[in-house]
Amino acid sequence: MRLRILLQISGEDLGLSVLRAKGIRMPAKLALATALFALTNSAVGAESYPDHPITLVVPYAAGGSSDVLARLLGERLSKSLGQQIVIDNRSGAGSRLGTETAAKSAPDGYTLLLADMPHAIVPAIQKGVQYDPVRDFTPIGLIGTASMVFFVNPAVKAETAKDFVALAKANPEKITIASGGIGSATHLTAELFQATTAIKLVHVPFRGAGPAMNDLVAGHVQSAFTTLATASSVVDRVRALAIASDTRLTTQPSIPTFREGGIDLVVEHWWGVLAPAGLPSEIAARLTKDLKAILESHEFAARLEPLGVARSYATPAQFRALIESDTARWANIVKSVGISVP
Repeated sequence: MRLRILLQISGEDLGLSVLRAKGIRMPAKLALATALFALTNSAVGAESYPDHPITLVVPYAAGGSSDVLARLLGERLSKSLGQQIVIDNRSGAGSRLGTETAAKSAPDGYTLLLADMPHAIVPAIQKGVQYDPVRDFTPIGLIGTASMVFFVNPAVKAETAKDFVALAKANPEKITIASGGIGSATHLTAELFQATTAIKLVHVPFRGAGPAMNDLVAGHVQSAFTTLATASSVVDRVRALAIASDTRLTTQPSIPTFREGGIDLVVEHWWGVLAPAGLPSEIAARLTKDLKAILESHEFAARLEPLGVARSYATPAQFRALIESDTARWANIVKSVGISVP
């Protein structure tokens, strides 16, 4: 089928003889033939998609939450698409390296990106970022969310978030709060918490949220934000004061929301699938359809639960709106605090 189409485009049976009779010069004929070729080739490509393995770029090292999610999703996408999904861990520069790699890839459906909340943060805090979180990508769909939980060392004299705020106001710039690094999601959540409650804490950045939680357990720092997935190994040795979500989690119903304590703080770490901008609509629709079917599976939801991740499907348009709002939100926080990393 493909060979026949190519022969037609190069021959006279597309009406090039008629064009000659009308006096259209050769360059115009070539331009028309090229355009027809591009349109036909695109249609054929979408119709046969996928006909070889697909790469799913994960902008983090293997073993983390994003990597685990990507592999769970990849197994199921492979079955529905009938092609192997190759996980490509491209860690570096706080997700920037892998994201830029995906953004520069051909928009043919054979390179996808497992993006998360830092996708919208990195351009605001790093210089020379070579991607726009919205314009350079085609949204396929949201996968899931995990709300940020506020933890303290058991020695801290606070049983609720309200207690902690009162303690911090009585002791400005004396209580420490750990993060996974300058400009990380946990750092920006901590800054938003301070801005919302008008308190001042001492920021202690670590190389990752895991080490930050380990030092929280040891008592070297007094508080920290992270997801339940990250805190799972130490959750019984720290105290959870509040969760930054609209409602309590069914898996941890004893943790109240910040809003229950009169603090308007909602921060959800999200994960979703993106493709390079310019992806043909037929391929985008196919991927979105298959992703939605996977998220509707109770089995997939059960696999996410131990990670502290709730499946949260959103249409491509809704996902784009989420990225846009997060990009603006975190840019404002970064500007107000003056955060910057090389």
